[in-house]
Formats: sequence, C-alpha cells, structure tokens
Amino acid sequence: MRTLSVAAALLALLLATSASAASGASLDRPSWTVGDYWTYRTNTTLAPGLNLTGTATSTLAGTRSTAAGGSAVNALQVVLSGSGTAGGTVSTTSGNVSVQGSWIVTGEERFEPTNLHVVYSLLDLSVNGTYLGVVPFFIRVQNTTTFQILTDAWQYPLPVGGSGSLAMAYNFTQDAYGIGGTTFHENGTGTWDLGFSLGPSKPVATPAGTFTAYPVVETWPDGSSERSWFAPQVGNDVRTETYDPGGNLTSETVLLAYRYQALEAPTFLGLTLVEWTAAVAGVATAVTAVLLVRRSRRKKGQPHPGGGSPPEVTSGPRDP
Repeated sequence: MRTLSVAAALLALLLATSASAASGASLDRPSWTVGDYWTYRTNTTLAPGLNLTGTATSTLAGTRSTAAGGSAVNALQVVLSGSGTAGGTVSTTSGNVSVQGSWIVTGEERFEPTNLHVVYSLLDLSVNGTYLGVVPFFIRVQNTTTFQILTDAWQYPLPVGGSGSLAMAYNFTQDAYGIGGTTFHENGTGTWDLGFSLGPSKPVATPAGTFTAYPVVETWPDGSSERSWFAPQVGNDVRTETYDPGGNLTSETVLLAYRYQALEAPTFLGLTLVEWTAAVAGVATAVTAVLLVRRSRRKKGQPHPGGGSPPEVTSGPRDP
C-alpha cells in the first residue's frame, strides 16, 4: 500500500533504526537503558516540492507488554517527539504555489528485545501553514501498525560484510485529514520482505562528533531503501538516508546529541571514579597544606611548653 509506505518512510526518517555494538567482525545488540536518547536534525520530502525540516528525538521510555508472533513480549518502548518548519513550492491545477508553515510529530515504536525488530509503531504528524501567502491549510496523518515476524534471517550478532532478510506480516490503520476538512481512512494487512546488508566501518562526521560507523542498507518491497550508519559509541545510527524506488533522496537525518548510558562511566553518589579520585586528591592536598603551615609556625615562633627559654643542655655532670 502506498499510503503505508509513506508512513513507514516517515517513521524511518524520524525514528532512527536500531543497530548494534561492535565485536570484532560482527555487531552485537546495543544495550539500551531507560533514559537513553538520540536527537537528530531531519529533512523530509512529504510531497513533491514540500519539505519538512527540523529536529526529532527518540527516547527509550521503558518496556511495554506487546503481542508479537502470537505471544506477549516485554517490548522496548521508544517514544518520538519532533517539530520544525514546512516549506517549498508545490504543483497544483492552478500552477505552482508557495507553501510555508510548521509541523509537529509524536509517536512511538516498540522493539522485541532479542533482535530489536519493530513489532508496533504509532505516528501522529500534523502540518499547518499557508499557501499563496494567505490561504491556510492543515494536514494530519495518524498511522498505527502492528507487525508479526514470520522468518528472521537477520539476527545478532550481525556479520560485518554479510547480508540477511526478514519477513513480516503487518496490520495497519491510517487516518488522514486534509484541506477543507476532508478525511481519508484506510486499513489493511499484508507482508513485507526486507533485505539487509552490513558493510565495514568508516568515520562519519556529525554535529555531535565524528564516529566510527558501520553502513547498513535496508531494501523494501517497492524498491525503496534506507542507508544508515550505526556507531557503537552512540548505540544507534548517526546518519540515515531514505531513497524512493527511482533512487531519489526523500529523507535524511543526522545526529545532533545523544545519551547512551551503556558506555558511560559508572557513578557513586553522582560522581564517576575519575571524579571521586580527583575529589579525594584535592582534599588530601588541602589537608597536607594545613599541616605544613602549622608545622612551619611551630618551628618559627612558638614558646617552649614550660614558658621562657628552653633549658640549657650540657654534655654531662660538672666537676665539684
């Protein structure tokens, strides 16, 4: 379904694909922790000539019991929030018109915990603004999709230089609200056969830093694809690019900021071992300085405990 493909492309754009941590010639599953987050700069072509630019943040919120393959699993729940500007020039029956406005997106994805395949997704995207400079418009798309894994030949650890596939059944519901209050409702089921390949690492520069990242290519049934670069240091992708069946770039994300607690130094009472070492060293230095000052004062001017001058010291008893 084309509408489902559009929704899936938006999710792929705004919610970075899960990946893994490096281990020799393979990638291990990342160790996500509640509170981990990744913020991306985004650029999406929503329709020919209409672009959405802004930022989106994915945050691991916890676990949710979710049906997957006929049974319930404690899926990892990643929530999404984002916003930005909408603009461009679109073609209409009256000719080309300029469009300006803003967008907001919220949603979530749930990943089964073993191989981090998505089993549930929710997307709510709103765009409002004006065209021809004065005419207001409003677009809203809400999509909910559940997935069931049929066959899985893309499991951790992922082999560098290898390839695999994943077959999934999906069930979706989608509502779209357009100009003039028009509402479109769709629902349906089907299957997806996805292909994957993983290449050797390379340095990838982002506003959040330069990271050693592994390129992952994911191909979809309609011929579209996504190229992502996973960095073990980040625990997720640092860059993604989505292409339509003709090879045209339709969306891209790049990492702006992140928190990946699995590689953070352990803390005690809020301080890391290095910080505790520095603190203790600072206290020890201060104590040593105080003792030296006291000792110096005692040597220079303190009287003998008995008062007056110290007793005369002789070499032995005098002769009578």
